[in-house]
Amino acid sequence: MIRTLLIGGALTLALAGAAAAQMVPPQPGMDPSTMPPPGVGAPMTAPQYIMAAAQSDQFEIQEGRIAESQAQSPSLRKFGAMMIRDHTMTTKTLQNAIMSTGMPVPPPPPLRPDQIQMIAQLRATGGAEFDRTYVMQQMQSHQQALMVQSSYARMGDAPALRGAASQTVPIVKAHIAMLNQMQPGMGQ
Repeated sequence: MIRTLLIGGALTLALAGAAAAQMVPPQPGMDPSTMPPPGVGAPMTAPQYIMAAAQSDQFEIQEGRIAESQAQSPSLRKFGAMMIRDHTMTTKTLQNAIMSTGMPVPPPPPLRPDQIQMIAQLRATGGAEFDRTYVMQQMQSHQQALMVQSSYARMGDAPALRGAASQTVPIVKAHIAMLNQMQPGMGQ
């Protein structure tokens, strides 16, 4: 099952990156919750970055709450609590940057369908399988977040938002480093 999840996760990342390279700005009437996450391809606009960063933070916070109460491993429970704290902080950083541009701060966006599916998958597991699934999903989501944040920090169209992205990059990298240390202990 883990091998299937890892292959599916890699495929999701590859498809999301390919789709993002061809991404066009949202059009009136287009449901942004169904758009793939922006990636390294074409530079993101401020609204695209705000949507992607906010969805990422919301996903991490929601999964963190689940892990905080359901993870078998005490270290994963602590990691879940850290996800809530850190991604609440990056959300506030993003909101402050949005306000400094003069744009209104949008309400939290709906999660993407793939994020909703991952949360449902996580809730359907228990015990050691929960822990393995959580780590795998967190690695996948943090790699996507790193692509979004790094890309916008380099090529973003709004300086204040580029600053927020630059502040978020080291936080996401630190989370990935922690996840890399946890993976060997998760078993296959």
